[in-house]
Amino acid sequence: MDSGRAKGFVALAFGLGVAVLWAAVAGVVPPSGGVAAVVLFGTALGVATGPVARAERRLASGLAAGLAALVAAVAVEPLAGVPLPDIGVLGPYTYLATELVFGSLALGLLVRAGRAALRRAAVTVAVVYPLAYVWDWYTLAVGVFAIPLRTGVEFVGIPVEEHLFMLVVPALVLGIHETLHDRSE
Repeated sequence: MDSGRAKGFVALAFGLGVAVLWAAVAGVVPPSGGVAAVVLFGTALGVATGPVARAERRLASGLAAGLAALVAAVAVEPLAGVPLPDIGVLGPYTYLATELVFGSLALGLLVRAGRAALRRAAVTVAVVYPLAYVWDWYTLAVGVFAIPLRTGVEFVGIPVEEHLFMLVVPALVLGIHETLHDRSE
């Protein structure tokens, strides 16, 4: 490889480092994403100062390490810089509204997957529900978490929204599973 191409690799690594650093400062990626920028700057330096013959290998290794650092930063602090919509304006109906939205998505996926998938999901949710109820009741009773934006209506010792949650979560997981592993029925 010629030195002109190696200089292009240096510019690429440096440019990506600047872009990642800007994204970390701007809040687009978590602040820990700056580690990826340091890795990319180090890659640019390593390609620039090392032998031209191995520039491609160093670039590939450095880009992979930089990408891994960025993925790790986002995995540790997902959506750190993304402002979330304030649905708290729904007051005591906030939790109920989110359950209805995600429950509708789950139902839509299961209906799309077919009658047999809907039946399998109903059986699975029915089997999981008692365990989820005991788990939820216990964690609420010992104070593991509190739910401030709820209706206040309780049924069998836990908020009605939690009952919906215990139906929606497994149904959504199964709906996604059935969609990903579509069986022509």
